[in-house]
Amino acid sequence: MGLNDYLKRAKDALRGEKGQQLLDKAGNAASKATGGRHDDKIQKARGAADRAIGNDDKPDDPRV
Repeated sequence: MGLNDYLKRAKDALRGEKGQQLLDKAGNAASKATGGRHDDKIQKARGAADRAIGNDDKPDDPRV
């Protein structure tokens, strides 16, 4: 099993409801750890994670 196989499995796991809960908990923990000072950066990272695994509702091309 190659690296790409592991990446695909990880993406598939994160696309589900449990994966979304995991990402939510990670974002909440990061916000709590920073006292909310970096919430904008945490939200930006969450958006990037959603786009990377294919959970973003927005199209990749903003002109669409």
